[in-house]
Amino acid sequence: MENAGLWMFWITNCLIQGMNSQSVEMDAGKSGYVGSKVDLRCQFINSVPPVKISQVTWQKLVNGSKQNVAIANPSLGVSVAPPYKERVIFKNAAVRRRTPSLEDTTITFSSLRLSDEATYICEYTTFPAGNRESTVNLTVYARPTTQMSLSTPTLVARSSNLKMPVASCVSANGKPPGTIRWETRVPGEATTREYRNSDGTFTVQSDYILVPNKDTHQETLTCVTTYNDEIFTDSVTLDIQYEPDVTVEGFDGNWYLNRENVRLSCQANANPAVSLYQWRQVNGTIPSNVEIQDNVLTFKGPVTYDLEGTYVCDATNSIGTRSASVEVSIIDKPLPQVATSDVISVIALLLAAGVLMGITITVLILKLRSRKDGDSNDSPSRKLSQPVRKRPGDDIQHSGKFYEELPNTADYVSYRLACNKEDYPEPYSPPINPPLSFLPHHPYHSSQSTNNSTSTTSSTQATSKNTFSPPSHSTTAVFKYPSVPGLSSPPPGVAPYTFPKEQYV
Repeated sequence: MENAGLWMFWITNCLIQGMNSQSVEMDAGKSGYVGSKVDLRCQFINSVPPVKISQVTWQKLVNGSKQNVAIANPSLGVSVAPPYKERVIFKNAAVRRRTPSLEDTTITFSSLRLSDEATYICEYTTFPAGNRESTVNLTVYARPTTQMSLSTPTLVARSSNLKMPVASCVSANGKPPGTIRWETRVPGEATTREYRNSDGTFTVQSDYILVPNKDTHQETLTCVTTYNDEIFTDSVTLDIQYEPDVTVEGFDGNWYLNRENVRLSCQANANPAVSLYQWRQVNGTIPSNVEIQDNVLTFKGPVTYDLEGTYVCDATNSIGTRSASVEVSIIDKPLPQVATSDVISVIALLLAAGVLMGITITVLILKLRSRKDGDSNDSPSRKLSQPVRKRPGDDIQHSGKFYEELPNTADYVSYRLACNKEDYPEPYSPPINPPLSFLPHHPYHSSQSTNNSTSTTSSTQATSKNTFSPPSHSTTAVFKYPSVPGLSSPPPGVAPYTFPKEQYV
């Protein structure tokens, strides 16, 4: 008995595991457009060992209740409910055989309708595992139809400058609703409204509002409708009717006596076109020698003072009448005419002068900036960083070395310039007072020194023949002007020249 109970436990456990391994696979959601085709997938994952499929039923969930759509039975075959008879089939041909295979019972919807949007259930009836089912949500989209038109058959520009709708753009029967925007150069504003239809679709209408005038005539308005990832465009051209805009041409201010072939022309910009032109003269009548041809006044014969006056042209279309005038004056002699080439030359000269002035100003600005930069570069810190100038003695002692800078000749100054004295002959130049610092001081001893000093100096030179010893600064050497043939004696009052002290480096 205990062994029989153990076998029953194992058999039941295997059956439960087999039932738990069965499942129905479907897509999470599917979508399609009205009139298109869509597949609703349903597959049965059987167990090992497999269970027997007794029946497969497709149902539509409507307001919490289930409606049969299609049934596949191994014994009774395939059956489709009347509302879907012509539009739903089992995609797998094996389902429709006498010995069907029901593991794949995918159905195909064709000619989708908005009413097909719902949740669909695919239910498998098996033995001995029981029922297994899954669901899929079907979404049906509806592409809208777009239409654009003028708001009214006739758009008229009025003097009141009132805003009015001039064009309308409609995105009708869309699901979900489309979005509308406008592309145009005409300044205005748009108003948009959205309506929900009884079948679940939406209609969106947008009106473009502006003040109609002659400047907006023949301008283009473009309506851009966006639906999901699709874009639809439509355009209209504004046809604005307005009164004539009138000007009188022909009088150039140079109507002189006896001039021939003068005329006045009435020009009008109007929509619709001008149907009637009328000429008149203020406080007078048009001269008899004037010929009127529609919008042109032709003055026959030579010009006389009788032609003076104010001429008015009235232009009329179906919208209204507008006028323009010109005052004609007669002069005795013609005005000097300026040739077109002369005018062009003057303009060219003015342009050239402007260009030269601009270049000059630019050069001056650049020079001022460069000078300012140079001044900033000559700051004390800049000067301290410059290389030290070599002395002339260094150049002579180290003649084999190359120097970047030659000695400055300004360092060699004659005593005439240094003392600012008169120009004496060179042998009788006066002494420098005060002495220049760079000239040698006491280059040699006085000849009037004592014998003791002479002997001492001689012994020193004998003992140290090649050694230089700076002379003592306690004595002063006196220079006596040499006796040069042909030269006179020193000028009166000129003392003997005394050498300044020598500087040692």
